[in-house]
Amino acid sequence: MHKVKIPASAAEVCRIGLGGGGLIGGASLRESIAVFEAAYEAGIRYVDVAPLYGLAENVVGDLVHSHRDDFILATKVGIARPKLPGLFSLVRKTLRPVALRLPAVKQFALRQAQALATTGLFRPDQVRSSLEDSLRRLKTEWVDVLLLHEPTTGDMTPELLGELDRFVSSGMVRLLGTGTQESAEHSIRYGDVWQHRYAPGDALPANNLELRVVHGVLRYGLPLLQTAIATRSATASALSSRYGYDFFDSEAHPAILATLALAADPRSVLLVSSRHAARIGRCVAQINWSIACGDTPDYVDNVVAFLSSESAAGA
Repeated sequence: MHKVKIPASAAEVCRIGLGGGGLIGGASLRESIAVFEAAYEAGIRYVDVAPLYGLAENVVGDLVHSHRDDFILATKVGIARPKLPGLFSLVRKTLRPVALRLPAVKQFALRQAQALATTGLFRPDQVRSSLEDSLRRLKTEWVDVLLLHEPTTGDMTPELLGELDRFVSSGMVRLLGTGTQESAEHSIRYGDVWQHRYAPGDALPANNLELRVVHGVLRYGLPLLQTAIATRSATASALSSRYGYDFFDSEAHPAILATLALAADPRSVLLVSSRHAARIGRCVAQINWSIACGDTPDYVDNVVAFLSSESAAGA
């Protein structure tokens, strides 16, 4: 798998990471383990979790603690673990089939589920308590990446930044950054890692310093791709011939979109997530790394145009 350099380091990280929101544990522990193992077999070593994801940190900690140095672990502070993490994880799992067709429904329902958790916890004592709890659950002495989870500008106080610097100097954290469900245009940049949403057509401001980590391209892109194929079959045929993907093959759709997100910024890392182990491996195996590394720059423009509502409306 292709890699990208980590800021302020000679180390590199693979360009596909595993989004841990689906590693819900509990009654679905066997399913979560299968997904994690499929990701590992596909070459994924970057794993992103958060207290908000319920039991995900526990699942990952049990799976990686004996091979800690093989992985780059990212977690977050600022949003508390849900009071009923099992219930929250169940809500996330139940929503997924609907959300693939109706992403707006998912966003609404997740906002309701997140009412089970408390947000905006950025006081120094709160972030320290959160990090220490995450380290216990992850069974590790450090995390490679610590992200401020959905911060506002008002949260970025000198006291908070001083505490974050102490995490780094103590060795508990190696890289700092921010993570959000918002697009790059509406996100706060801080530290060495910039994690945000990428939906097809989102603007990607230039990024020459941080490690950009993107997510959401499958969530938002799959419904657009299915609609575009149904309404613009001639264009889908032309794209299939030009780029080597069969746009009419639903099993190729995740890789088509993953390649799009990677090519939009050839220095980025893309988080993928699924409840189905086979889909993780298939998506990674089908990524066109030549395109993903920027060798075919018109791919992004042409696929985004194909997916856009304006193009679909004019078909």
